[in-house]
Amino acid sequence: MEITRDGIACALCHTATTELVYLVLSAQSPFSQREQINDRWCPVGCHRTHPVRWKEAMPPLRSDD
Repeated sequence: MEITRDGIACALCHTATTELVYLVLSAQSPFSQREQINDRWCPVGCHRTHPVRWKEAMPPLRSDD
């Protein structure tokens, strides 16, 4: 299941980022078993206006490793 949620603060403008998160659910537990952040962006648009600074300042996603 994929959800969006507020994430960490943007390193450039300090606004809460939005994250696209993939949750692995289990029928035996009401809580998610694992989550993976697939995408992160700044609602203000820092990721578009300053893409190089954004990539340097923000921590990498697991898929970026």
